[in-house]
Amino acid sequence: MNLEKKLPLWNELPTFDIYLDQLLDITNDYVSPVTGELLTKTMMHNYTKAQVIVRPKNKRYSRIHLAGAIIVSLLKSVFSLDAIKKGFQIELNHGPSEDVYNRFIEMFNQVSSQNDLSEALNKLPEIDSKAAIIQYEAIIAVVFRLKALSTMEKIVKK
Repeated sequence: MNLEKKLPLWNELPTFDIYLDQLLDITNDYVSPVTGELLTKTMMHNYTKAQVIVRPKNKRYSRIHLAGAIIVSLLKSVFSLDAIKKGFQIELNHGPSEDVYNRFIEMFNQVSSQNDLSEALNKLPEIDSKAAIIQYEAIIAVVFRLKALSTMEKIVKK
């Protein structure tokens, strides 16, 4: 798992509309070093078709689409699209997209940078809502999976 480059906060995402190819490039630039996987056009079309991510307007994507693509790219290896969609619905009932996204990214960057994940399990950060607890538990699941894959890779290389 490579997290030399932290995942971007909302205000670090482009403020102007972008096309699908640009969204894929930006998302993959951040997420593929972490997950080892690439987001594709087909995947994005499936996410919008399943209404996990809102449809673009006139084939133009905004911050909300990019934020959704980043989060879905992280979560999809552990959770079904239905579970991610339900999680998004719960989260968005507890605050604006910008706040929900920033909380997720801040927690993800913090947890994924820890060498000893037992601390992350035993020391729940100051969390103000059940929605945030869901985010934190989802992040823990993703990070444990990524760390396990990283450890396996290191062992196989020896």
